[in-house]
Amino acid sequence: MIRVFITGASGNVGSTIIKTVGTKEDFELVGGWCKEAGEDLGVLAGIKPLGIKAADTLDEGLAASKPDVIIDFSVTPLLEGNMKSYINAGINAVIGTTGLTDEQLAPFRNEVGEKGLRWAVIPNYGLGISLVSDFIKNARKYYPFVTITDQHTNEMANAPSGTAGALAKAASEAPFGEVASKESYPGVLGGTIHNVQVFSQRLPWPGPYSAHEITLARKDEIIRIAVQDHTSDIYMDGVFLTAKKIAGFPAGSFLRSLSEVMGK
Repeated sequence: MIRVFITGASGNVGSTIIKTVGTKEDFELVGGWCKEAGEDLGVLAGIKPLGIKAADTLDEGLAASKPDVIIDFSVTPLLEGNMKSYINAGINAVIGTTGLTDEQLAPFRNEVGEKGLRWAVIPNYGLGISLVSDFIKNARKYYPFVTITDQHTNEMANAPSGTAGALAKAASEAPFGEVASKESYPGVLGGTIHNVQVFSQRLPWPGPYSAHEITLARKDEIIRIAVQDHTSDIYMDGVFLTAKKIAGFPAGSFLRSLSEVMGK
């Protein structure tokens, strides 16, 4: 039985994870942390009381529950502090919170390696995005033009999304076509991540809706791929697959894509 602690337990994804843990024979929920300290995690998730209260502090919760793995879907401003707690506690982690750059993650990657932990810090646990990323890497050998648009609600903490950044990285491993247009207004051609044009749109979409559209082009041909996610349920297969497999990776592993998990 894999003992799970959830950080960000009252959020959209955190609540869905709590509901899903009860359907998994291999997992046991042992604790969680969120802003509603002292409240029952089941009640927070909209199901029956589970008799497990949200911890007063993250460090206290980890020490009391002794989990095998952390699942973190909290918020960007708290993430670095959370990860320091996971390092200090010496616990494997499955992290879906986004917003930190590769440079900000680098010290944690080093510490995970030094302590022999196993972490997955993956921007998107949706199966669709993972499969599309693999396609982009192959297609970019033949399609020199690429743009990415990410759509989230106006309450999204960061722009672009971590998923858009990961898609841009996947699309960056081939030569780019030349765009002759010059910007009359700064930013109208989008921001650039790994030299890929990225556009972020933030509107009051209903629910936890998000979407990413990748446009690939060569002379006389355009490919458009859109991945739309309408609920947090779509992340559960990837999250629990990662949580189940994480302990089987070599000590010091720092996974950055769901493809690494799916291919194991």
